[in-house]
Amino acid sequence: MSIVFDILEEEKRRLLSLKARYEQQLFGLPKGSLSRKKRWNREYLYLAYRDSGKVKFEYIGPVDSDAAQEVEATVRRRKDLEEKLSQVEENLADVERGLRGRR
Repeated sequence: MSIVFDILEEEKRRLLSLKARYEQQLFGLPKGSLSRKKRWNREYLYLAYRDSGKVKFEYIGPVDSDAAQEVEATVRRRKDLEEKLSQVEENLADVERGLRGRR
């Protein structure tokens, strides 16, 4: 059984390292979600987020602008990293559950 626990310990270290890396990458990315609003027959992009319990909208620009494309890509990246982080945390909980039998 010692080999199994050694493998679980190694997996735990790997998952903790991965979790730290994902959290570090998430730190610099914008929080919130994108909102499209139509004004004067044109669509504009806003970044919606919460600040002190209030929903704030930050103007990005027209939907077809370079700034809007860039913000869309970073928000998409953030959501992808959040999903990966969630999966890592679930796996980490499973590994820790498996290691409880050692004690």
